[in-house]
Amino acid sequence: MAIQPPYPREARIVEVQKGVPGSTVTGYQLRADHPHQDTLISEHETRQEALDAKQRYEDPDKS
Repeated sequence: MAIQPPYPREARIVEVQKGVPGSTVTGYQLRADHPHQDTLISEHETRQEALDAKQRYEDPDKS
């Protein structure tokens, strides 16, 4: 069972390149420091999806 992180929650968006050199695709990861340093929370295809996920993650009313 996952442990709910305390509020206020903080997350960051990390841009990642996936694939082989010369044929990469940009993806976005949502990362936080709970329960461990640099924990992967979710992965997204667009920056906007990652921003939406970040807002949901940090909003105490959406838990």
